[in-house]
Amino acid sequence: MTSERRRAVAALAVAASLVAALLAAPGTHAQTNPIGDLFTTTTTATPTTTPPTAAPDAATAAEGGAGGEEPAEAPAGAEDAKGDGAPAPSSGIVVPPEAQRIIDAVKRTGSNSNARLLTAISELVALGMTEAEAHRAGLGRFPIAGPARYSHDWLFPRYGPGFRFHLGTDVFAAHGTPVRAPVDGVAQSHNDSLGGLSVRVIMPDKTYFYLAHLSGLVEGFRENMPVTTGDVLGYVGDSGNAKGGAPHVHLGLYPKGGPPVDPKPVLDGFLAEAEALLPQVVAAYKASRPVVAAPAVPVLPVVPDQRLLRPTLATRAVHPFASGGDGWSPAALYLLATDPAAGAGYLLQSALDDLAADIDWSTR
Repeated sequence: MTSERRRAVAALAVAASLVAALLAAPGTHAQTNPIGDLFTTTTTATPTTTPPTAAPDAATAAEGGAGGEEPAEAPAGAEDAKGDGAPAPSSGIVVPPEAQRIIDAVKRTGSNSNARLLTAISELVALGMTEAEAHRAGLGRFPIAGPARYSHDWLFPRYGPGFRFHLGTDVFAAHGTPVRAPVDGVAQSHNDSLGGLSVRVIMPDKTYFYLAHLSGLVEGFRENMPVTTGDVLGYVGDSGNAKGGAPHVHLGLYPKGGPPVDPKPVLDGFLAEAEALLPQVVAAYKASRPVVAAPAVPVLPVVPDQRLLRPTLATRAVHPFASGGDGWSPAALYLLATDPAAGAGYLLQSALDDLAADIDWSTR
């Protein structure tokens, strides 16, 4: 492992420790249930009126039950069972009036995405973290490690077979995007025709998150393995009855292992929480990085111009005139006037002769 990688891993540990401390601090979500008051929803946890056919058990309740009477039409804009936003199919399956009243009673909030959070997290990448490290440190409890979006589709009607309620939130992302553990717990996988390949993250108080329609599990996944918040569990896909639709993760939330609650406010809370903590994560990472001194500016030696230290041959050649000597011979002057090239050669040879004459060869 390179020194840069070791520093990045150490800094990531510092950031993760900071997040853990902040999440466990007084005034944040209770340690006994890390999602604590995020369970507060805008609707009742389960339908107040018994639907035509209740979900058979918690394992399959994430996608609802089957069967039902047919006395009413599906609401406009209802999504189909694949969760791809397409209108409900005209297959003769309709929503019972009492189920429609339950659907209409939900006080829905706007669609959301993690786009703003991912933009903020890019600062960690600019500081030297890899993208995977930045997601681990900066996404908090949000379960998708990549661009993701979702709407408030709790209790929307689903079809096939028969009418059922949608008991979760579909989080849309590109096929193969990593899916993370939103809490600490134990991971269990399952595979069936409805939810496809899924993972539950079960907390000590039996509360669990149900993550369905995965395309695969992370390498090394094993049943009942302990996981911590941010661990990659698998990858976004379209398995189960989502086959052929837009890739997404169906996220269900079951407090204490009981009936499901609306997870949309919880997902919104995860994003808000991560955005609020990110400046402290960035500051912790910056503080953990070694201070690198600026490289010294090399001082180049001053090389004097040799032409300033000794006379040139040309200067030596004109010395006879400057010193009032005999000067050049008439032959030299004639050559300069009639043949400049030859004259210059003559002057050069004369200068060399003068220099040689100045040497006391007897002392050499």
